[in-house]
Amino acid sequence: MNAHVKSRIYGGQGTTTKADLARFRTVAGALNNASIAVWHLHADWGATPIQLADKKRKAPFCPKLNGSATAGDVMDDGSCVAGNPDGGTVVHMSLNYPAVNRHANERGTQTNALREKLSLLADHLVRAYSLYSNAEWAAERLMGEALQAGALSAPAHAGGLFAAYTAFEVVEGSVSEGRFNPMYALTDTWWAQEGLLAALGTAMTKGTDYRAIIQGTVDTDEVNEAAEEIAKFTAPLNNLVFGDDLTVTRISPGRGIGDTRSISDSLRNVHDMRLNNVDYGSIAIQKYLREDGSTAWMVTIPGTDGNADSPFSWPTNVELMSSDAERRRAADSARMVDEAMRQAGIQPDDPVAMVGHSQGGIVAATMASDYGDRYNIQHIVTAGSPIANHPIDRKKTWVTSIEMNDELVSNLDGSRNPVAPTWLTVRGVSQPMGSEAGTAVENTDDHKFLTHDMNYMKAAWKDAEELGSTAQQGHDRHFREVVGGRLEETTYWRGRISR
Repeated sequence: MNAHVKSRIYGGQGTTTKADLARFRTVAGALNNASIAVWHLHADWGATPIQLADKKRKAPFCPKLNGSATAGDVMDDGSCVAGNPDGGTVVHMSLNYPAVNRHANERGTQTNALREKLSLLADHLVRAYSLYSNAEWAAERLMGEALQAGALSAPAHAGGLFAAYTAFEVVEGSVSEGRFNPMYALTDTWWAQEGLLAALGTAMTKGTDYRAIIQGTVDTDEVNEAAEEIAKFTAPLNNLVFGDDLTVTRISPGRGIGDTRSISDSLRNVHDMRLNNVDYGSIAIQKYLREDGSTAWMVTIPGTDGNADSPFSWPTNVELMSSDAERRRAADSARMVDEAMRQAGIQPDDPVAMVGHSQGGIVAATMASDYGDRYNIQHIVTAGSPIANHPIDRKKTWVTSIEMNDELVSNLDGSRNPVAPTWLTVRGVSQPMGSEAGTAVENTDDHKFLTHDMNYMKAAWKDAEELGSTAQQGHDRHFREVVGGRLEETTYWRGRISR
């Protein structure tokens, strides 16, 4: 049995609520289906006058169809127009075409009004769904700030309680599965991860006194500041051990990726890079020719591959998460993507869209934040990437983030994503094992494992699409506009680090 996820879309502020969001979703879906059914009725009524006119056209000399027959006329079958029914003569009645057409048009107008009303009700329910989801978003952020303050005030007690709770969840989850599974230590503690990571970042950079506690509740980039403190030591050490000489070359893999027309396509392609073994220090760049003659680009960036000579090594994540812009720009994976984009021929004014999973998403956020002087990055899609505190210009770049509630990586920024018209977050909610609610996750079974996998990200986006959210549709439409045009070519680029 596959794992399942249900998604929520965040795009506004609200207050806490205990509304049954699943019921909102069900009713909105039923209203949309009813609206579609009524639309078909509307189309049928609208076609009736056309069909009648067509019948008249096919028999132009039939007196009954054009209403010119009179009593006593004899038809081709030998019957009279208006004879005596008792005498066995067939009676032909003339159809009142104007009345039928008028009736059909009236019913068509009524069904169209009903369709619009049903569609409007469904839209209002989706908006209410989003409002309540955003209320949860705000409430969870408040809980994170409270956990941060509590952990800074009594770190020993907080650590002990968290360890005990983690152990309990591992035991409970393993018993339910019938086998030991330590994955529950990550997936079932998601609600506390952002707050505790923010507390750790504050403790590393500001201390644990009352001033640090107050400041921690105001700031959101504690983890990024801590990452900079760590990167001051790890970046030089990484360069010393593995080198800092970057080489980027064009490659020709046996299997590549398909066309990118939508956000769903972009998620599939960044996954296919991994499945087709084109992820080891490699990215894909697609060139599109628009109808107006301009050129647009799509950049697909897989996540960490863990190889020492790859720009996408584990230590690079820390540099990309730094609060210092120069540190982020100097990260190997960011430099590699910059060099590949330059070699591919991307010009400063060319519209660019990017998608990335995990570290790939952090790279996309870094390019949008720190390479704005070189590229016109108009839309980025991130999957499982902690980018809440990257200083992306939201007037220039749209951000679509897909996350799972119980995966650690998205929570590593210690903060919730901003909510804005140009920053949309789809957060998948992992369902209990054995549940069939929501959307099935491909290639999963009845075991709990890391929901950071791209199969979960794709399922979260697919589940969110079924809500019919205008906010989500707007982001998908904007993405399509950026990469709109004819695909000219797809090139692949590989980076290597050496001393």
